[in-house]
Amino acid sequence: MASADQDSRLARGEGTCQPRGFHGLLCPACGSALEPLGDGPPDAPRLCCPGCGETYRARRRDSSSELPVHRAPEPPPASSFALFWRGVALRCLEGLFYTGTALGSVCLLAFGGVFRVGKGWLRDEVAGWSDIVATLGGVWVVTETRDPDADIGPMLARVDAPSLFTAVDEVARRLNVKSPGQIRVTYLPCCGVVAWEGSRALILGLPLLRVLTHAELRAILAHELAHLARGDATRAARSARFVEGLGRALERSENHTHGPLGALASVCHRWSSQLIGPIARGQEARADRFAAAIAGGSAAASALVKVALVQPLFKEVLEHYDPTDPDAPNLYAFFRAFWYRLPPEVHTAMRLQALTNTDESNDPAHPPLPDRLALLQAYPDPATPNGDGHPATTYLGDLESLELMLHNRLFALPAVEPSVFHKART
Repeated sequence: MASADQDSRLARGEGTCQPRGFHGLLCPACGSALEPLGDGPPDAPRLCCPGCGETYRARRRDSSSELPVHRAPEPPPASSFALFWRGVALRCLEGLFYTGTALGSVCLLAFGGVFRVGKGWLRDEVAGWSDIVATLGGVWVVTETRDPDADIGPMLARVDAPSLFTAVDEVARRLNVKSPGQIRVTYLPCCGVVAWEGSRALILGLPLLRVLTHAELRAILAHELAHLARGDATRAARSARFVEGLGRALERSENHTHGPLGALASVCHRWSSQLIGPIARGQEARADRFAAAIAGGSAAASALVKVALVQPLFKEVLEHYDPTDPDAPNLYAFFRAFWYRLPPEVHTAMRLQALTNTDESNDPAHPPLPDRLALLQAYPDPATPNGDGHPATTYLGDLESLELMLHNRLFALPAVEPSVFHKART
């Protein structure tokens, strides 16, 4: 029997597992869902298993100034004017970069740069405007998608995945946004929405469809379509591509940028990087709230944890996969076999590591995973429809053929040429 002190602690709710939502974690001993432990010091929160009573330590950041914790500043609320004016300043900075680079290049050409460009053209080093700007000491950034089939992935027709299109239409209706004109399956485990030349497309990573359920995929659809509903896939996405492309261009031309054009590119990249971080984090937090409101906090948190696990795991599979091996299956079949052969203990250990990892994220576009999970746990779960636990692969028809097609495109396998020879006596 419990002592009087234990009874008083139970009456106050101390020493018991207080269910506060889904953590995406299972007990390594019995497989039950881990829940927060009510007692313990505030700087060392723990998780406990209601089945076997085991406890586990979880991470919580210390907000005191004594610890040398370097983190990005918290983004302002998504609806604040600060976020709006940051976006306006970022678009003005992008226009300043293009205008300043163009005018500076013309001035440098007029004051002797034409001879340097002419020498580069004679050596076949100048083939376009970007090469001219690079010869003059600057960089030029192209943000438009020219070949979606090669850059993003093949487009699905409604007959290929009617259930998937129905799910997208339902989520879009609840978000009061027009469904994207295209649904494309991409090569890597990532999801997003893109816009180019008046077209909008929803991007779904093929490796993720192997690990997500219907409810988790609905949460991802709500997250991405929320970006589409608030214009994050048009103006904000163009600005994000500009900042990313400018950074890559400066890295490639680190030893070749000089003069006023190089200084302009460096200043624009430094200022735009400071502006894009809070904007992107605010957009992600807003999209997370939409996902949890539509699919439920449990499904949204579970999808978030799975995506965080699959992305580094797929990268590791890519490093060990040999596409030249004639006996090896295609990349996606290889990953599928690898994922389903992982022991449950390894899955649980990976989940715990993802939640308790003390390394700060270097991605300025996404808040840290524990912070996002804490936000999602505050949302209740809706009534579970039948089939929400089914794998998301049932949304697609011929999945094996799609895997083979993406494998061939990813590794650019040569097409089989028809033979000009015939069998003897034919």
